[in-house]
Amino acid sequence: MKKTRRSTPEMSRRAFLVTGGAAAAAGGLSLPVRGDEPGEGPRIRRFRTLGRTGFEASDVSMGGAANQANVFRYAYDRGVNYFDVAESYNNGGTERALGEALQHMDRSKVFITTKVHFEASETEEGLLDRFSKCQERLRTEMVDALYIHSVSELSILDHGGFHGAVKRLKADGRLRFAGVSCHGPRGQQGESMAKILTAAASDGRFDLMLLVYNFMNSEEGEQVLAACKEHDVGTTAMKTAPGTVEADPYDPDNPSKEWAEYIERRMQRGDSREEVEKRIRDWIAEQEETFKKAAPFMEEHGITTREDLHTTAVKWVLSNPDLHTACIGFEDFESIDRFIPVSGTQLTGLESRALHHYRLARSNSYCRHGCTACVAACPEAVPVSTIMRYAYYFTGQGREKLAMTKYARLTGDGSSPCTGCAGHCVDACPFGVNIQSNLLRAHGLLTLA
Repeated sequence: MKKTRRSTPEMSRRAFLVTGGAAAAAGGLSLPVRGDEPGEGPRIRRFRTLGRTGFEASDVSMGGAANQANVFRYAYDRGVNYFDVAESYNNGGTERALGEALQHMDRSKVFITTKVHFEASETEEGLLDRFSKCQERLRTEMVDALYIHSVSELSILDHGGFHGAVKRLKADGRLRFAGVSCHGPRGQQGESMAKILTAAASDGRFDLMLLVYNFMNSEEGEQVLAACKEHDVGTTAMKTAPGTVEADPYDPDNPSKEWAEYIERRMQRGDSREEVEKRIRDWIAEQEETFKKAAPFMEEHGITTREDLHTTAVKWVLSNPDLHTACIGFEDFESIDRFIPVSGTQLTGLESRALHHYRLARSNSYCRHGCTACVAACPEAVPVSTIMRYAYYFTGQGREKLAMTKYARLTGDGSSPCTGCAGHCVDACPFGVNIQSNLLRAHGLLTLA
């Protein structure tokens, strides 16, 4: 397949807001890295070949669940040419927003991925119908890739209905490639992310992978990236920027909106205000203790804010040439402006050391996405990793509604059984994470009742 480099227009944020849209598409690029044009804001500077698809993808790409077309258009104007959405994001609203934005882009220069989650009972005809609805929302005659969304069991990789649908869609010119996304197992059911995605890479029918990969949680990702390199599969990363540099502040006389809502929900459940405030103070004290360990190293190397940490974390992800693009959940213009300058840059030795010290100091505070080490110890089969992923959506990505909706859809009682539990999971965690307290806080954040 001929490999072509694709580029997108560039426009300053001020110009974008004045004109209200995207400029005409620019010509092709001949170099893997380019600088910013005089008088313009930061834009994508590096493109990487997305495995055997041959597409030259911007190293920083757009994922997440944005629901405003102008955010997609602004990312495109900054040079982003890979967009990852899903049928379930905002109940199709993210696809609709991207579909509207696509009408102002050069369709030949962008790569569009959507994802569908389904059970083993789903049929080929059912998937074809769902894809048609995705396509209608995206307003495009052809979708570049269709992913099986959030695979948790190996058996789904061989789903006859999915592969039959993909074959028909390719024959009709409506689809080009197939892919898989994976967060790991759900509770005590399913296999690890590494097991699922390495199997998918060697399967031969999947051209792309979306995997969890970050400086705090890299071991399984490294296995997947090695398998994808061997089989020339395109690699895209999610959950790339974990962590923060300070505990959420709490003023009992003037609590933030988030803390006020948390207090109200706990009191509705029967807790007294004093009990809730003690829980908050204990949580913050525990967080501050670990931050103290990391602070000297972070400050020494110039990483003093959450934004510094997150952009440096994305640099770390992109320092691996086998990872082709980092999908960032852009929600607004500011987040785009914050992460685009990372494109084409190199992780410095000082930054690498800062992340290393942070990882050591904060290891016992971060519940690894997809980790299954504690699940066998839980007598209630609480889906720990899944719940903590939803909490990450809430606190780390600002996607409160999505997180709460997903938590409400969990079978069983979520993490509520943890209230009176002896905490078997805590002893089982190899990283020393206080899982029980994290789950209880997550339950408070993610429930209204």
